[in-house]
Amino acid sequence: MPILFEFHSLEENIELCQKLNLDFIELNLDIPYCFPENIDIKLLSKNNFTIHLSEKVDIGELNNSLREFYLNEIEKIISFGTKFNIYKYNLHLDPGIHFSLPDKKVFIYQEYLKEYLNAYKRSCDLLSKIADKYNAIILFENVRIESYTLKAIEVISNYNNLFFTLDLGHNIRYGNVAKEQFLKYENKIRHIHLHDFNGLKDHQELFTGLLNIKEELDFCEKNNLDVLIEVKRKEELINSVNNLHKFEYLN
Repeated sequence: MPILFEFHSLEENIELCQKLNLDFIELNLDIPYCFPENIDIKLLSKNNFTIHLSEKVDIGELNNSLREFYLNEIEKIISFGTKFNIYKYNLHLDPGIHFSLPDKKVFIYQEYLKEYLNAYKRSCDLLSKIADKYNAIILFENVRIESYTLKAIEVISNYNNLFFTLDLGHNIRYGNVAKEQFLKYENKIRHIHLHDFNGLKDHQELFTGLLNIKEELDFCEKNNLDVLIEVKRKEELINSVNNLHKFEYLN
């Protein structure tokens, strides 16, 4: 389960996780009580976690100083987390910012594609070393896929210790492009984010939208993938888990 925004302590999340008999919680580093300086390390030692890095982290950032700051923060988080047996670290394949012109949107990374890909490769060089140093699994999650994001996926695929999180809700929302691309490197998919898409919004309760839950969970089981049920509210998480039991997708 993910950290739920309606809760205001890690203890509340742990209590629900145990009640639902789930295996792990994804800490969210945009939530203050998940920051390393705020967290109760006794809770880390007694429970299982993964970490979702801040959504502000963008390793394709063209500003060298800012990109280096992000990378330093990633290493600091991984250095902290692996002391408590947290080994999976998720970050977004960020599409970056765009300028809205009168007749179109212009994406910075498309306009400066060479610089973007050079920045991405330099970042992946360092992240690969960090992954080796801490025996960590660094995962890149699909959000909105653009043409330059596809090229970034190719860059990531060249590193044997950098991997992908396949977000199935994002995938169906944005036209199934990410899954098609990730399946070219199927052995590099190491983690799943599961939520439904109702035609308008993603991160919806399971079995309320367009996602083929059985097909996707069969894929996860076949590939022995950890699955995060990435809905946003307690009620939706409980309903999702209950329905997974009801349809015998969970024991």
